[in-house]
Amino acid sequence: MIRSEIVEKGASALIAETVIRMPDHSINPLVKNYHWGDFTNGLFEAKDQNYETVILADIDGNITESPGFNVFAVKGKTVITSDHGALSGISRKIVLEMAEKQGLKTEMRLLSKSEFLQADEVFISSSGGGVIPIVNVNGTIYANGTCGPITQKLHSMYWVWTKEHQYRTEIDYQN
Repeated sequence: MIRSEIVEKGASALIAETVIRMPDHSINPLVKNYHWGDFTNGLFEAKDQNYETVILADIDGNITESPGFNVFAVKGKTVITSDHGALSGISRKIVLEMAEKQGLKTEMRLLSKSEFLQADEVFISSSGGGVIPIVNVNGTIYANGTCGPITQKLHSMYWVWTKEHQYRTEIDYQN
């Protein structure tokens, strides 16, 4: 589970300017792969500017994903994530299911950089980290620099769901 101070404080991310997400037709982002040249270069750019992680956009300026994380924007009562250039992972699927259980609308679609920067809240998700708030992207501050209310609900719900039997596959280590 992510430390509570990270959830409270949130993380920072840079939308890379010098690196774009590898095109879908080059390496299929719907399957996990180990070509991280674009992410690695993007991380160097982000770290050089004192951001904790990077978000990559495609050649047209649409948000895709981060290294090891899916990226989400919250606008009003809608949770938006990219419909391309991103791994369709289990944590992404769970976040979208949780959002719908909370009565939120979900959209998987193109998300331009300008629309993303105008979001009310931004967060990332990963299996090991759950739902993690991003409170600063390229100097744009979200939710007054704290974990926004929708992100907080989804973060808490994620960790509750990890303990519920219907969302787990128990492993018998005796065999």
